[in-house]
Amino acid sequence: MKTARYTHPMGLSLRIGIAADFHARSGEMHVGDIVKRFADEKPDLILAPGDIFNNTDEHSVRESYNINGLHLLEGLAGTAPVFYSVGNHEHGISGENREILESAGVMVLDNEITQFGGITIAGLTSGYAFDKSHYSTQPVPDLCVLDELKSAPSPKILLCHHPEYWTRYIAGQGIDLTVSGHAHGGQWRIGSRGAYAPGQGIFPKYVSGLYHRDSETLCVSRGMRNTVKIPRFFNPCEIVILDI
Repeated sequence: MKTARYTHPMGLSLRIGIAADFHARSGEMHVGDIVKRFADEKPDLILAPGDIFNNTDEHSVRESYNINGLHLLEGLAGTAPVFYSVGNHEHGISGENREILESAGVMVLDNEITQFGGITIAGLTSGYAFDKSHYSTQPVPDLCVLDELKSAPSPKILLCHHPEYWTRYIAGQGIDLTVSGHAHGGQWRIGSRGAYAPGQGIFPKYVSGLYHRDSETLCVSRGMRNTVKIPRFFNPCEIVILDI
Protein backbone atom coordinates (compact mmCIF):
# COMPACT_ATOMS: atom_id res chain seq x y z
CA MET A 1 0.00 0.00 0.00
CA LYS A 2 1.36 3.39 -0.98
CA THR A 3 0.68 6.94 0.21
CA ALA A 4 -0.53 9.17 -2.61
CA ARG A 5 0.12 12.88 -2.07
CA TYR A 6 -1.62 15.77 -3.79
CA THR A 7 -1.70 19.53 -3.36
CA HIS A 8 -4.65 21.66 -4.39
CA PRO A 9 -5.01 25.45 -3.91
CA MET A 10 -8.26 26.36 -2.14
CA GLY A 11 -7.20 29.35 -0.07
CA LEU A 12 -6.93 27.17 3.03
CA SER A 13 -4.12 25.61 5.05
CA LEU A 14 -5.49 22.15 5.69
CA ARG A 15 -4.24 18.58 5.46
CA ILE A 16 -6.90 16.01 4.55
CA GLY A 17 -6.51 12.25 4.86
CA ILE A 18 -8.69 10.15 2.55
CA ALA A 19 -9.58 6.57 3.52
CA ALA A 20 -11.70 4.83 0.87
CA ASP A 21 -12.77 1.31 -0.07
CA PHE A 22 -11.52 -0.66 2.90
CA HIS A 23 -14.36 -3.20 2.66
CA ALA A 24 -13.81 -4.26 6.28
CA ARG A 25 -10.95 -6.55 5.30
CA SER A 26 -7.90 -7.84 7.03
CA GLY A 27 -4.95 -8.73 4.85
CA GLU A 28 -1.55 -7.49 3.87
CA MET A 29 -1.72 -4.48 6.17
CA HIS A 30 -3.15 -4.57 9.69
CA VAL A 31 -5.69 -1.94 10.76
CA GLY A 32 -3.21 -0.60 13.30
CA ASP A 33 -0.61 -0.09 10.60
CA ILE A 34 -3.04 1.95 8.49
CA VAL A 35 -4.08 4.07 11.47
CA LYS A 36 -0.42 4.73 12.29
CA ARG A 37 0.29 5.73 8.71
CA PHE A 38 -2.47 8.33 8.86
CA ALA A 39 -1.40 9.47 12.32
CA ASP A 40 2.16 10.02 11.12
CA GLU A 41 0.82 12.43 8.46
CA LYS A 42 -0.93 14.57 11.13
CA PRO A 43 -4.09 15.32 9.11
CA ASP A 44 -6.52 18.02 10.26
CA LEU A 45 -9.43 15.79 9.25
CA ILE A 46 -10.02 12.42 7.60
CA LEU A 47 -12.65 11.78 4.93
CA ALA A 48 -14.01 8.25 4.38
CA PRO A 49 -16.13 8.34 1.19
CA GLY A 50 -17.78 4.95 1.48
CA ASP A 51 -17.29 1.18 1.20
CA ILE A 52 -15.59 0.91 4.56
CA PHE A 53 -18.12 -1.83 5.45
CA ASN A 54 -20.37 -4.45 3.86
CA ASN A 55 -24.15 -3.93 4.05
CA THR A 56 -24.56 -1.72 7.10
CA ASP A 57 -28.27 -1.43 6.41
CA GLU A 58 -29.06 -5.02 7.42
CA HIS A 59 -25.94 -6.11 9.34
CA SER A 60 -24.18 -4.67 12.36
CA VAL A 61 -20.78 -3.04 12.07
CA ARG A 62 -19.88 -5.32 14.99
CA GLU A 63 -20.42 -8.49 12.93
CA SER A 64 -17.35 -10.46 11.91
CA TYR A 65 -17.19 -9.29 8.29
CA ASN A 66 -17.70 -5.65 9.27
CA ILE A 67 -15.70 -5.41 12.50
CA ASN A 68 -12.39 -4.48 10.85
CA GLY A 69 -14.07 -1.46 9.27
CA LEU A 70 -15.31 -0.40 12.70
CA HIS A 71 -11.82 -0.84 14.16
CA LEU A 72 -10.39 1.26 11.34
CA LEU A 73 -12.76 4.19 11.83
CA GLU A 74 -12.40 4.00 15.62
CA GLY A 75 -8.63 4.19 15.25
CA LEU A 76 -8.78 7.03 12.74
CA ALA A 77 -11.15 8.98 15.00
CA GLY A 78 -8.43 8.94 17.64
CA THR A 79 -6.14 10.64 15.13
CA ALA A 80 -8.34 13.39 13.65
CA PRO A 81 -12.03 14.22 13.13
CA VAL A 82 -13.51 11.60 10.77
CA PHE A 83 -16.34 12.26 8.29
CA TYR A 84 -17.94 9.21 6.68
CA SER A 85 -20.41 8.83 3.80
CA VAL A 86 -22.26 5.76 2.54
CA GLY A 87 -21.04 3.74 -0.48
CA ASN A 88 -22.66 1.10 -2.65
CA HIS A 89 -21.37 -1.90 -0.66
CA GLU A 90 -22.92 -0.51 2.49
CA HIS A 91 -26.41 -0.46 0.93
CA GLY A 92 -27.45 2.25 3.39
CA ILE A 93 -26.89 2.49 7.13
CA SER A 94 -29.21 1.49 9.97
CA GLY A 95 -29.96 3.73 12.91
CA GLU A 96 -28.19 1.32 15.24
CA ASN A 97 -25.01 1.36 13.18
CA ARG A 98 -25.12 5.12 12.97
CA GLU A 99 -25.26 5.33 16.76
CA ILE A 100 -22.29 2.97 17.09
CA LEU A 101 -20.18 5.03 14.70
CA GLU A 102 -21.13 8.36 16.22
CA SER A 103 -20.36 7.08 19.71
CA ALA A 104 -16.91 6.17 18.34
CA GLY A 105 -16.41 9.77 17.25
CA VAL A 106 -17.26 9.36 13.55
CA MET A 107 -19.44 12.00 11.86
CA VAL A 108 -21.89 10.10 9.62
CA LEU A 109 -23.05 12.13 6.61
CA ASP A 110 -25.96 10.18 5.13
CA ASN A 111 -27.20 12.79 2.61
CA GLU A 112 -26.39 15.42 5.25
CA ILE A 113 -24.38 18.60 5.73
CA THR A 114 -22.21 19.76 8.63
CA GLN A 115 -19.70 22.52 9.38
CA PHE A 116 -16.07 22.08 10.37
CA GLY A 117 -13.72 24.98 10.96
CA GLY A 118 -15.58 27.27 8.59
CA ILE A 119 -15.86 24.59 5.87
CA THR A 120 -19.14 23.05 4.71
CA ILE A 121 -18.78 19.25 4.49
CA ALA A 122 -21.54 17.06 3.02
CA GLY A 123 -22.06 13.42 2.14
CA LEU A 124 -23.97 12.21 -0.92
CA THR A 125 -25.13 8.64 -0.27
CA SER A 126 -24.81 6.03 -3.02
CA GLY A 127 -27.95 5.38 -5.04
CA TYR A 128 -27.63 1.71 -4.08
CA ALA A 129 -28.88 2.65 -0.61
CA PHE A 130 -32.30 3.17 -2.20
CA ASP A 131 -32.37 0.53 -4.95
CA LYS A 132 -30.77 -2.76 -3.93
CA SER A 133 -32.43 -4.96 -6.56
CA HIS A 134 -29.59 -5.28 -9.08
CA TYR A 135 -26.33 -3.86 -10.36
CA SER A 136 -27.11 -3.92 -14.08
CA THR A 137 -28.41 -0.33 -14.08
CA GLN A 138 -26.98 2.23 -11.71
CA PRO A 139 -29.75 3.80 -9.58
CA VAL A 140 -29.98 7.56 -9.18
CA PRO A 141 -29.01 8.90 -5.74
CA ASP A 142 -31.16 11.20 -3.63
CA LEU A 143 -29.96 14.61 -4.81
CA CYS A 144 -31.65 16.72 -2.13
CA VAL A 145 -28.37 17.29 -0.29
CA LEU A 146 -26.95 18.94 -3.42
CA ASP A 147 -29.85 21.38 -3.43
CA GLU A 148 -29.05 22.23 0.21
CA LEU A 149 -25.39 22.71 -0.65
CA LYS A 150 -26.20 25.44 -3.16
CA SER A 151 -27.10 27.86 -0.38
CA ALA A 152 -24.47 26.66 2.10
CA PRO A 153 -21.40 28.83 2.79
CA SER A 154 -18.13 28.16 0.96
CA PRO A 155 -15.68 26.52 0.86
CA LYS A 156 -17.60 23.29 0.24
CA ILE A 157 -16.35 19.70 0.35
CA LEU A 158 -18.50 16.75 -0.72
CA LEU A 159 -17.94 13.09 0.08
CA CYS A 160 -19.37 11.07 -2.81
CA HIS A 161 -18.37 7.43 -3.22
CA HIS A 162 -18.99 7.35 -6.98
CA PRO A 163 -16.64 9.50 -9.11
CA GLU A 164 -18.95 9.04 -12.10
CA TYR A 165 -21.56 11.10 -10.22
CA TRP A 166 -19.30 14.14 -10.59
CA THR A 167 -20.11 14.97 -14.21
CA ARG A 168 -23.69 13.65 -13.97
CA TYR A 169 -24.90 15.48 -10.89
CA ILE A 170 -22.21 17.52 -9.11
CA ALA A 171 -19.95 19.57 -11.42
CA GLY A 172 -21.19 23.10 -12.08
CA GLN A 173 -22.88 23.51 -8.68
CA GLY A 174 -20.08 25.40 -6.96
CA ILE A 175 -18.74 22.52 -4.85
CA ASP A 176 -15.04 23.25 -4.44
CA LEU A 177 -13.85 19.71 -3.74
CA THR A 178 -15.50 16.32 -4.23
CA VAL A 179 -13.79 13.25 -2.73
CA SER A 180 -14.52 9.77 -4.12
CA GLY A 181 -13.34 6.15 -4.31
CA HIS A 182 -15.18 3.20 -5.92
CA ALA A 183 -13.11 2.95 -9.13
CA HIS A 184 -10.23 1.02 -7.49
CA GLY A 185 -7.77 2.78 -9.76
CA GLY A 186 -9.19 1.07 -12.84
CA GLN A 187 -8.02 -2.36 -11.55
CA TRP A 188 -5.32 -2.76 -14.23
CA ARG A 189 -3.18 0.23 -15.15
CA ILE A 190 -2.26 0.49 -18.83
CA GLY A 191 0.17 3.38 -19.03
CA SER A 192 -1.59 6.25 -17.29
CA ARG A 193 -5.08 4.77 -17.73
CA GLY A 194 -7.22 2.30 -15.83
CA ALA A 195 -8.75 -0.65 -17.65
CA TYR A 196 -12.19 -0.84 -16.00
CA ALA A 197 -14.25 0.75 -13.25
CA PRO A 198 -17.80 0.01 -12.08
CA GLY A 199 -20.21 2.68 -13.28
CA GLN A 200 -17.74 3.88 -15.91
CA GLY A 201 -16.90 0.75 -17.88
CA ILE A 202 -13.86 0.18 -20.10
CA PHE A 203 -11.05 2.76 -19.94
CA PRO A 204 -12.79 4.92 -17.31
CA LYS A 205 -11.98 8.61 -17.02
CA TYR A 206 -12.08 9.13 -13.25
CA VAL A 207 -10.00 6.54 -11.40
CA SER A 208 -7.09 8.18 -9.55
CA GLY A 209 -5.83 11.61 -8.54
CA LEU A 210 -7.18 15.10 -9.21
CA TYR A 211 -9.54 16.24 -11.97
CA HIS A 212 -10.51 19.87 -12.54
CA ARG A 213 -13.39 21.71 -14.13
CA ASP A 214 -13.24 25.49 -13.81
CA SER A 215 -12.91 26.15 -10.05
CA GLU A 216 -14.17 22.70 -9.01
CA THR A 217 -12.03 19.63 -8.31
CA LEU A 218 -12.60 15.89 -7.97
CA CYS A 219 -10.14 13.78 -5.95
CA VAL A 220 -10.36 10.01 -6.50
CA SER A 221 -8.67 7.45 -4.26
CA ARG A 222 -7.63 4.05 -5.62
CA GLY A 223 -8.86 2.52 -2.37
CA MET A 224 -7.26 0.48 0.40
CA ARG A 225 -8.35 -3.03 -0.59
CA ASN A 226 -9.01 -5.21 -3.62
CA THR A 227 -12.54 -6.69 -3.60
CA VAL A 228 -12.54 -9.01 -6.61
CA LYS A 229 -10.61 -12.16 -7.49
CA ILE A 230 -8.94 -10.40 -10.41
CA PRO A 231 -5.64 -8.98 -9.09
CA ARG A 232 -4.50 -5.41 -9.59
CA PHE A 233 -1.67 -4.77 -12.01
CA PHE A 234 0.57 -1.68 -11.73
CA ASN A 235 -2.10 -0.29 -9.43
CA PRO A 236 -1.24 -0.48 -5.72
CA CYS A 237 -3.78 0.18 -3.00
CA GLU A 238 -3.34 3.52 -1.30
CA ILE A 239 -4.19 6.05 1.32
CA VAL A 240 -4.39 9.67 0.14
CA ILE A 241 -2.99 12.82 1.72
CA LEU A 242 -4.35 16.02 0.20
CA ASP A 243 -2.96 19.43 1.23
CA ILE A 244 -5.27 22.32 0.40
